[in-house]
Amino acid sequence: MDQSLSRLAEHTAKMMVPSLLFSCIWAFASGYVQVMHRKVQSVRAGGNVTFACQSVTKEDVLQVTWQKEMDGAEDNIATYSMMNGQKIAKGYIGHVSFAHRELRASAISLHGVTLQDEGCYKCIFNTFPSGALTGRMCLKVYAISDPKVEAKLIPSPDKAEGSEKVVGMSCSATGKPAPKITWHLPSILQQKPKEYHIQLGNQTVAVISNFTHTYSKVLQEYPITCEIQHPSLNVTLVLPMDSLVQGPDSRDSSVAPAIVIAVGVLVPLASFLLLDCLLHCCLRHLRGPERNPVWPCWVGLPFPRLLLGSPPPVTGLDARTQLCSATPGQDASCTAQAGPALERDKGNSPQPASWVAAFWEGET
Repeated sequence: MDQSLSRLAEHTAKMMVPSLLFSCIWAFASGYVQVMHRKVQSVRAGGNVTFACQSVTKEDVLQVTWQKEMDGAEDNIATYSMMNGQKIAKGYIGHVSFAHRELRASAISLHGVTLQDEGCYKCIFNTFPSGALTGRMCLKVYAISDPKVEAKLIPSPDKAEGSEKVVGMSCSATGKPAPKITWHLPSILQQKPKEYHIQLGNQTVAVISNFTHTYSKVLQEYPITCEIQHPSLNVTLVLPMDSLVQGPDSRDSSVAPAIVIAVGVLVPLASFLLLDCLLHCCLRHLRGPERNPVWPCWVGLPFPRLLLGSPPPVTGLDARTQLCSATPGQDASCTAQAGPALERDKGNSPQPASWVAAFWEGET
């Protein structure tokens, strides 16, 4: 009988353990499934994202509060209640709006998401009588720039005519997290590209992958592609070889027409300027005093003398130098005009009219 009792107790214990374990799991889970929400969301920088929470309890909800975790603290974003309606914190006006307003179901939207919006958010249902029921979700913000792929001829340090031309091929992209770059090359090209990672100040990383190869027809006969992988973008770009279609001498051939045009314009212009200068010099020579009997000149009269009267002596440059008309072979005659000194003297002391109009004599 003792054995039967022990077997019964053992059997009962085996039956109770699973049921007890199930009860514990249900009790543990029921405390966290009171708010339904998505735990992790992602969005590309510049886009919009919506957080939604729903309370599954039957208790009365008095208010819904949205918060963002900031360095261990919580920053209030928005609240909604039947008494006060919706309210959005000052720092989030224009950036956050309510997408759904109910006490048991609430949703907010973030517009024009930036890298600073990355983090975790909380929706809190203030219920009665249990108190606050919280749902927590996190946001990942991705950023990616427009990828670039290019091929160009690299000038060779060796200027010899037989030197080989080298083509540089590059593929680059900037993003958060760092994008992954993969080259798809033809089997005939056994190249190992070099990759560089540059950490930028806005939490993004610039990735540059490039390699060089001697110019050959292989680069145009076989397509070369660059694949960029990123959480918010997956794209494959074909390396453009249009600039290399004319061969390695395409750059020299494009420079030659420019030189021809420059020479064709500058040489006639220089000739015209030289001809104009020579013509101007010849005209100046032909207009000399030998070809022009009457020409303006400045004549100095070192020995002034009045023919009529005896006026006071006149001094000053204006009294000794006059503009005359000179004719070759004849004496220069100058009409005397009262200088500043005469005008002042005439105003202060009246003089006879006989010496006011006078002539100066002198050697030309």
